[in-house]
Amino acid sequence: MSLTPNIRPHRGRTLFLAVLLILSLATIALGIWLLVDQRQQIAAESRPAAAAASTPAPDFELTSSDGQVIRLADLRGKVVLLNFWATWCPPCKAEMPDLNALQRKYGAERDFVVLGVNDEESAADVTAFAQREGIAFPLLLDPDGRVIEKLFEVRYLPTSMIIDRDGNIRDTWRGQIAREAMLARLQKVW
Repeated sequence: MSLTPNIRPHRGRTLFLAVLLILSLATIALGIWLLVDQRQQIAAESRPAAAAASTPAPDFELTSSDGQVIRLADLRGKVVLLNFWATWCPPCKAEMPDLNALQRKYGAERDFVVLGVNDEESAADVTAFAQREGIAFPLLLDPDGRVIEKLFEVRYLPTSMIIDRDGNIRDTWRGQIAREAMLARLQKVW
């Protein structure tokens, strides 16, 4: 039996701990970088689109999935977030919880309404989606695409617009954005 301590296992443990420390620091650095990148993206998404500033919104009248007739002009005096969507569109479905949360939290408080205009799907499909997802705002049916394609010339889903209390389009964006970015855009109109 040798009286000299065995140094080899100690070196192996030290190397393992050093590698573990380096990997941990790299993971933390990556997490911080992703957080900063996400905040920069939200800030960029929060800037209003210059081309859509103060353009009068075309008036339309559509029936909701629950049979209610809604005319955009009847909502003057309210801020409207108009969202063009479809049930077959993954980003559209992914942003519905954020739109729903905005409607629930700010609808009465800010005299604000979200309107979802569905792209040429059946009332049964839209109603089933609304019930399954617990949607708290009107989902309007555009069975022939007249409103989406002709009046608003939407070519990409989802597309969203903020209409001010006077009926003017104040902001437009294509694609899904974070709830914080939607809220930042709405706060510029409220």
